[in-house]
Amino acid sequence: MIPTRHDLQPCPARCGQQILWTRTAHGARLAVEAKPDPTGNQAVMKDSLQRWVSRSMDGAEAPDLHRVEHLFRPHFIKGGCPKLRPVQPELPGLLPANVVPFRPPTGRRRARR
Repeated sequence: MIPTRHDLQPCPARCGQQILWTRTAHGARLAVEAKPDPTGNQAVMKDSLQRWVSRSMDGAEAPDLHRVEHLFRPHFIKGGCPKLRPVQPELPGLLPANVVPFRPPTGRRRARR
C-alpha cells in the first residue's frame, strides 16, 4: 500500500520534504521517504491495525519482499534529508576505522585480564 498525503508529515529538520513515520519490529520510530524507491532497504506496509510498520531488508536472513510491502529509503541518510550535517572527510594518512594495522608477533603471550 502506498501512503496517501494524509499519512505524510513534514520533516522535523524543516527540509521541506514530506516523510512517512513507521515503527520497526523493535518499536523504534523510523522516518522514510514519501515515495517508494526500488533502491531502498526498508520494506514498509500497513499492519492489521492500520499502522505503518517497516523492516530492514539488509542481512542474509531477511525474508523476501511480501506482495503488500514496498521498498522505501530512510529519510535521515546521506542523500535523503538535505539538512543533515555533512560527514567529516577522512584525514589523509589515517587508516579507515575498519582496518586494523598489522603487528608482527613478539614471541610473548599477552597476559589475561
